[in-house]
Amino acid sequence: MGFRNPDSMKINLPVTQREYVLPDNAILVSTTDLQGCITHCNQGFVDASGFEYEELLGQPHDIVRHPDVPPEAFKDLWSTIGRGRPWSGIVKNRCKNGDHYWVQANVTPVMENGKPRAYMSVRLKASPQQIQAAQALYEKIDRQRGSGRATFTLHAGNVRPLGWRDGFGRLHRLTLVQRAAIGLALVLLLALAPAWMQNDFEWYQLVGAAFGSGLFLKWFSTAIARPLGEADQLAGEVAGCNLDGDIQYDTTSPLGSLVRRLGLINLNMRAIVADVRSEVSSVSQGAQEILQGVLSYQTEPARKPRA
Repeated sequence: MGFRNPDSMKINLPVTQREYVLPDNAILVSTTDLQGCITHCNQGFVDASGFEYEELLGQPHDIVRHPDVPPEAFKDLWSTIGRGRPWSGIVKNRCKNGDHYWVQANVTPVMENGKPRAYMSVRLKASPQQIQAAQALYEKIDRQRGSGRATFTLHAGNVRPLGWRDGFGRLHRLTLVQRAAIGLALVLLLALAPAWMQNDFEWYQLVGAAFGSGLFLKWFSTAIARPLGEADQLAGEVAGCNLDGDIQYDTTSPLGSLVRRLGLINLNMRAIVADVRSEVSSVSQGAQEILQGVLSYQTEPARKPRA
């Protein structure tokens, strides 16, 4: 996939429409700076792209962009990761020789002080079903652009209907507290409706129901919604390779075990990274000492042979 503002993207030609099928266990990794230039990529990415590592490093990520991918997809990508949110989608990438390969792309912002400071992209091999669905979506986007009538848009890699078609979608985007409040309102309505219809309704019943509902929502917000929000934030930091995050948990909370395990995942990963860095530092120091020894031996004056 190619990063960069979609309006400034170049069109990479030629294309052969020959597919390069990735190995089943392929994992393509790359990182870019905020301008979309490649700062690192693994061997899997190099092999799939057909470029040499030196040809990729420092280049705009749209060097692998395929012209068949609609610019709307990259606009959605940038608007999503620019807000610090992860993006996932099925993408057709171009090889150096014009062939292409399909990937399930996952782009995660690397956050620092609440703002993205880099982007990490991990790609897996796309399945035939995913490829077929992506091709159909590309064609649908092209038809919509040609008609000038927008009936849907892309949002975080997903298709979101517009207008009245998005009625149920708005319900799915409600927060947990909002959903709980709506559920309580429906339960109260069903419970109090018979008394209301029979003119056997007293005002204190409504006051009591409202007071009880308020207490429940307060508990739900404190014990359920807030810990889940904090856990989601920590999970996002871990996904963005930021292991400095921390989280407080209460073992008596209904979500205490989940939050505690997320904290342990973060802590254990931090320990593993620290160990790896220590080992790499030791190996580098040993290699440097060997190199210095070799250089010292080469510059040492030749000894005279004994008489």
